[in-house]
Amino acid sequence: MYICVYNIVNMERKKPEIATAIILEKRVVNSENKHPVKLRITYNRKRAYYTIKNEYYTEDEFSKIYQEKARGNNKIKRRKFDSIEEKAIDIIDNVLKEFSFEAFKREFRNRKKLNANVKSYFEQKIETLNENDKIQTATSYQAAWNSLYKYDKKISFDKISSQYLKKYETWMLKEDNSYTTIGIYLRNFKHIINKAIEKGMPIEYPFGKGKDKYTIPKGNNIKKALTIDEVNKLFNYKPNDKNENLALKYWLFSYLCSGMNMIDIAYLKYKDIQGDNLSFIRQKTKDTSINKRKVNIYVMPETLEIIKEIGNEDRSPESYIFPIFNSEMTELDRFKRNKQHIKFINKYIKRIANKIGIDKNITTYWARHTYSTVLKRSNVSIEFISEQLGHNSLKVTSNYLDGFEDKHRKRNANFLLSKDS
Repeated sequence: MYICVYNIVNMERKKPEIATAIILEKRVVNSENKHPVKLRITYNRKRAYYTIKNEYYTEDEFSKIYQEKARGNNKIKRRKFDSIEEKAIDIIDNVLKEFSFEAFKREFRNRKKLNANVKSYFEQKIETLNENDKIQTATSYQAAWNSLYKYDKKISFDKISSQYLKKYETWMLKEDNSYTTIGIYLRNFKHIINKAIEKGMPIEYPFGKGKDKYTIPKGNNIKKALTIDEVNKLFNYKPNDKNENLALKYWLFSYLCSGMNMIDIAYLKYKDIQGDNLSFIRQKTKDTSINKRKVNIYVMPETLEIIKEIGNEDRSPESYIFPIFNSEMTELDRFKRNKQHIKFINKYIKRIANKIGIDKNITTYWARHTYSTVLKRSNVSIEFISEQLGHNSLKVTSNYLDGFEDKHRKRNANFLLSKDS
């Protein structure tokens, strides 16, 4: 019997005579020559085993889950097993007045069935997202849980109310979080609460409009667009080194390609160049939109020059255009690589901006806002801009559009006075 114990919570046991462990039950084997994972409880020299559903491994696979620096799916599985053992300890220490195997089994199974623990709901959601390679969304849910747990280490569904959420919002603001961050975390929590209600949890729904309801705040839309004069400064800048050149070229490529997000740039393949257009489906919407609408972007000569300069030399249809991803990477690898890539570009584009007198905290996201705003200032229709950004709503596009430049305001103000009167 292979035994491995890993506690994620350092706690003083109230009933130290009862031992818990996550084990690989080698006495049982399935058709694939794998063994089930079980929770083992030891009390008065007697043992009881509780099977963890759908978890079967070889000895080597199970060992890797508990290695010191487990990564990827192994790390996710370890967190799951840690959570199960933590739940067992909580039942033993805080729920049962007198321990018996039958009482423990009843409480453990009931909790497993109802998932009546906020943390377990988050963990279940995060695990599902990771298994479906939704790494960025999983990271968002993990951040939401970390924040909620930091606010209230005894958080539970029976505490949730509109007042509770308002107090959490106030606490987040005192912690110097933006309304945008608060909104993201609470939309994630709203999803978790909805799932708990679907499972039969007796929760009074706290969200909505009205005196006794809580409305999730929307972030202040801080505009992030350059003027056309500032864009021209970037185009005319002569990089001092390779890093500056790469960062600048990726930023300008994004700007020229309808403000394409860096993750979409990383996924581009040469087969996506179709005639005079780049044709692709946005990563942000490819799994959430019912209609998989492609975005088609005209390829300018300047765009082709950037591809020629910094793109992959292998121009076969399935080859990535840029050397950011490769075919052997997992989704987790791609997620980490894209974050590093964006960090690299942001570092050097800010350095360039400072050199040429652009006193703005430029990032990769500015390319997208700048593209849409420059077109707006050139009287291009919002419908066209919306289509090029890959939006499903004109309202979303409006949030990207910055105000007009000072020279436009001055010109338009003159229309208020008639020079002939």
